[in-house]
Amino acid sequence: MKHYKKAFSFLTAALTFAAITSGCSNSKSGNPGSSSESVSEAKPVTDDSNRPSESESDSIPQTSGILALKNDNFGQIFSDRDMNQNYGEITAEIGFNGNKAIITGSGASAESAVVTITQEGVYHITGKTANGQIVVNAPQAKVQLVLDNADIANANSSAVYIADADKTFITLAPDSMNFLSDGETYSYLDETDAEPDAAVFSEDSLTINGTGSLTVNGNYNDGIRCKDDIVITGGILDITAASDGIKGKDYVAAAGGTVTVNSGQDGVKSTNKTDTSKGFIYICGGTFNITAAQDGFQAETSFVADGGEFNIISGGGSENSTKTHNDDFGTMHGGRDFGDFKGFRQNESEYGEFPEMNFDSNVGFFSDETASEISTSETVSTKGIKGGAEIRINGGTFIVDSADDAIHSNGNVNIAGGTLELSAGNKGIHGDSHAEISDGTVKVLTSYEGIEAAIIDICGGELEIKASDDGFNASDGSTPQEGMGTYSNRVQINISDGFVYINADGDGLDSNGDMTISGGTILVDGPVNGGNGALDGNGEIIVSGGLLVAAGSAQMAEVPGDSSSQNVVGANIGSCSGGTLVTLTDSRGNEILSYAPSKNFEHIVISSPDIKSGENYTIYTGGSSDSTENHGLYENSGYKNDGTEAGSFTAENVVSTIGSQGMGGFGGFGGGKRPEMPDDFDPGQMQPPTGDDGRPEMPGDFDPGQMPERPDSKDGHGRNGRAESDIN
Repeated sequence: MKHYKKAFSFLTAALTFAAITSGCSNSKSGNPGSSSESVSEAKPVTDDSNRPSESESDSIPQTSGILALKNDNFGQIFSDRDMNQNYGEITAEIGFNGNKAIITGSGASAESAVVTITQEGVYHITGKTANGQIVVNAPQAKVQLVLDNADIANANSSAVYIADADKTFITLAPDSMNFLSDGETYSYLDETDAEPDAAVFSEDSLTINGTGSLTVNGNYNDGIRCKDDIVITGGILDITAASDGIKGKDYVAAAGGTVTVNSGQDGVKSTNKTDTSKGFIYICGGTFNITAAQDGFQAETSFVADGGEFNIISGGGSENSTKTHNDDFGTMHGGRDFGDFKGFRQNESEYGEFPEMNFDSNVGFFSDETASEISTSETVSTKGIKGGAEIRINGGTFIVDSADDAIHSNGNVNIAGGTLELSAGNKGIHGDSHAEISDGTVKVLTSYEGIEAAIIDICGGELEIKASDDGFNASDGSTPQEGMGTYSNRVQINISDGFVYINADGDGLDSNGDMTISGGTILVDGPVNGGNGALDGNGEIIVSGGLLVAAGSAQMAEVPGDSSSQNVVGANIGSCSGGTLVTLTDSRGNEILSYAPSKNFEHIVISSPDIKSGENYTIYTGGSSDSTENHGLYENSGYKNDGTEAGSFTAENVVSTIGSQGMGGFGGFGGGKRPEMPDDFDPGQMQPPTGDDGRPEMPGDFDPGQMPERPDSKDGHGRNGRAESDIN
């Protein structure tokens, strides 16, 4: 087993955080684990003949750095014997009958209904006992327990206790129904001992396979716990646990089976914190129905899925969320939930160099005074899938309903395939460092924020995001960003391909750094309130390709900046109700684009490769189209020319406007095209008056269009895309 585990030493990179870089990596796993060729063909063998020898293990390339995770081959986890759902020649028959066990064969002995196995072999187990136990104490041996309508309960300890073995297989015989349960309290010979502590407890490697069913009741603590690795390749498992459902230390891996867990804490978890090559969860097949009071899946290092079906409810689901969105000018959308950025902690060099500050892993960043007043007691985590270093999804079907984040990594999130439907009480997808989507279908049905990470890269796939706050939120959590305009050069949103639809009550696309759009189709139904914008960039917003349509309120509206190479128009077209068609036509009346936002809106941004420099264009509101629509975007040539003209423009510059544009924020001034201010402008004077509650408020007759203009800096954007007047 030691030699076998050498093959996975490359996973040391799982907790190594490379320098954050932009752009999609196309890092689809390449693991064969998601197809019929992913595992060795099942053969009727009774040993681990396909496990690599020491020389074979050493021949596996050893890599370092985060790129190692793109070259691994998790399919090597599963041996022929793991995948074989049958069993070979029987060493002994063990039959339980009430308070006694009858043994025929060799390798095992019984004392009343407690059976101890001491030799390698295959043990066929039947019968029922209310106070029995299977104990495996066979050092360096491979032991196979074949459960064939076995019902074993123990009032004060584990039903199966694997104290010492090289590896144990629990094989569920065809058409069998098996039951294992422990008591609510345990009796230990040594009062200082705390193990075993699960209905099925193993000190060494454990595999569960077969075609029968197994019901596990972990009344004391965990359902199935292993201090080594757990592999599941078959069977129908139904696990109820007071604490964790399935807990493996080194890793949990699955290539088949149907697993149902109802747990008082985490559903499935891997816990090795000391060896960064371990502590992972890998799944390439099987069905997982997880209902967990805390996290659904929790991997200390990496969660990787190449396949499988997942139905996860954590913390009672998104309906138990305590997150709320504030539509007023109080936080101005500068504030962020820094408790989510648990990776960016003081002195954690593997995550790069960040400013030193007090950090509470449960609540966030605070000053010295505030930190001393905050309780550091453990906060219950109720995330759907959580990875300490990364989450990689290359395939599979996921339905997740979580009280907190649906997908959460303290490092990177990489989605390169699969179908995800996420309902989150907090973030749909969160990565402290990097969130990349290159393929697959991702639907965030409900969330506080849809996708959050320091760098968000979209280079493929189909995304549909519904958020009560921001749709995309690019923020690194490195500084308390309670004021507007805080810029970080570590933060980016990059969209180069794919289909993205966002319906956000806060900002649609929000970056505390820069934002670039070079391809794809991006549709944003932004906020109806004046304190937010469909686009919000604290640095530059640059469009060089693709189709962008972003509609929302006018007060804080932004348009991409002059550094864009693809023509853009920002149009303040007055108050329009949701469903109103907006159509852009050229000088000959040809339809360029028709879009109907789903919510009330006043301002719309359109950037299309079909807007040609020097040409004249007109925007119409209302009217109808008989073309097919997708999230409000209609196919061309269906507009019936029955709308009302809202304005026209000539694409003389890369950025054109119709009507007065929004304020673009108080004191912050991001990198989109904003009104100019006089040279002596003081941003502090822009702070609106406050009400009795201390929150800024605007007079009823306030008109953003009356704000004075000011010249931009030499490059048109100021330092880091900001106005010269607010640099200091």
